[in-house]
Amino acid sequence: MTTIPEYLVKMRETLPKGRIPAKIFNDPQVYQLEKERLFSRAWVFLAHESEIPQPGDYVLRWIADLSVIVVRDEHGQIRAFRNACTHRGNQVCKAEMGNASHFRCSYHGWTFKNTGELVGVPYHREVYRGQLDKNEWGLHPVRIDTYAGLIFGTLDPNADSLETYLGGFQFYLDFFLRPGPEGTEVYAPPERWVADTDWKICAENFGGDGYHTPVAHQFGFALGFYPSTGRTHFMGFAAHIPGRGHCIGIGHTPGLPPFPGFPPEVVEGYQQALTPEQISVFRDARMAVATVFPNLSFLIQPFSLTPGKPGLKFCTMRLWHPRGPGRIEMWTWCLVPKHISPELKQEIYRVYSLAFGAAGTFEQDDFENWTNLSRQHAAFNADTFELAYLQGLDWEPLSDFPGPGYAFTPYVTEIGFRNLWGTWLNYLLTPPGERVDPSKVPPAFYPAKHASAAE
Repeated sequence: MTTIPEYLVKMRETLPKGRIPAKIFNDPQVYQLEKERLFSRAWVFLAHESEIPQPGDYVLRWIADLSVIVVRDEHGQIRAFRNACTHRGNQVCKAEMGNASHFRCSYHGWTFKNTGELVGVPYHREVYRGQLDKNEWGLHPVRIDTYAGLIFGTLDPNADSLETYLGGFQFYLDFFLRPGPEGTEVYAPPERWVADTDWKICAENFGGDGYHTPVAHQFGFALGFYPSTGRTHFMGFAAHIPGRGHCIGIGHTPGLPPFPGFPPEVVEGYQQALTPEQISVFRDARMAVATVFPNLSFLIQPFSLTPGKPGLKFCTMRLWHPRGPGRIEMWTWCLVPKHISPELKQEIYRVYSLAFGAAGTFEQDDFENWTNLSRQHAAFNADTFELAYLQGLDWEPLSDFPGPGYAFTPYVTEIGFRNLWGTWLNYLLTPPGERVDPSKVPPAFYPAKHASAAE
C-alpha cells in the first residue's frame, strides 16, 4: 500500500485557508494513491451510448490503467467488462472499437460472448476432463450506470449510486446533454493525443476557470471571436456540489438574446427539454464550462468563423485520462443535438474543431500553459511551494439561486476548485475498504461572519 506523503496530511489544514501544495500535480506517489483510492472507487466516464448504437457494438475505454470493454450485447443491453481473459489475463479485445458477438483470447483461445459468458475452451474434454465450470469463469463485469446518454463505471461494488454520486449536478449537466427532448449524440469518433501535463490541472480549468481567459486567450477578445469584453467577461454564476467535487462556471453577457449563439431549432429544443428553473439559469448563458469529478468535463462556447460576427455554439465533452504522473491521454468528443439537420451538425463540428479540436486555437493556448505548469510541479521541493486558491474565501452564497448546491456571482472564483480539491483529498486520505464520506470535505467558502473557522 502506498504511503501517504506528509504534505497531503498537512493539506487538510491549508486547503480551507486557500493554500495547496504544488507537488500534488506531478508526484509519482500521488499518482499511485489516485489509482488505489480514487479511480478504484469513483464513478468514471466510459462512453456515450451513441458510440455503441447497435447490438454487438463496442468500444475500449479505461479506468486508470484498467482496460474496459463497453459493449451493447445481442439483446441491446449495455454492459462493461474488464478486458482480461480469466485464464491468464490476456486482453480478449484489442481493437479500439467495432462490432462483435464474441471476444476470443489470442493466447489460449478462451472465447466469451458479449454478455460475458465463457462459451469456448479449446480441448475442454482433454485437458479439463469436465472439471471446469464455465459459469464461474466469465469475464469480470464492471458496475455501470447511465445518465442522459453518458455511461459511467465504478470498480467499487459498495460505491454510492450514480444518482447519489452526481448529487444534483444533473441540473447543470442537462444544459450540455439535453438540447432537445432527444438528447445528444457524439459526432465522429473521439480525438485523442498524449500530453505531458497532470489530469487535475485540466479538470480544474474546466471546472470554471474564466480567470485565465482574458490572458491566455486574449486573441479572442482582440479579434472578436466571442461576444464578451474584459468588462463583461466575469458576469455570471459559479456553482458546486459540496463534498462531491462537481463544479460549473456560467458566463453571461448583457443584451444577448435568449440562448445566444444557438440556431432556432436548438433554442426550441431547450425550451421543450429543460425545466423552468433550468431555463432561468441558462437562457442568458454566453458560455458554460463544467467538470464532473474526477476527470470528465464539458464546454459550451460560441465561436465565430468571421471575427466580429455572431458565433455558433458548440459543445465539447472531454476526458482527462491519467497515463502517469504529469502525463495524460486527452479524449475529446463533439456533442451535437440529435434532432438537428446533418448540415447543422457538420457546421457545429467544424466550429468545434477550429476552437477545441486537436489543433484548435484555444487548445494550443491551454496545453502550452498546462505542460509548463507540470514541469514546474515536478521540482524536487515542490511540496514546499504553496499555490494561492484565495478567491472567494469570505463570499456569501446566493440565497435565491434555483439550482442545487452553492452558487456565487460573479462566475470567476476559486470556491468550486477548493471543493474539488477537498473531494480529491477526501478520497486519497480515506483508507481502502472504507466509504468515502462527502460530509468530511471542509466548506469551500467561509462567510465573513464565520471567518474565524478558517483560522
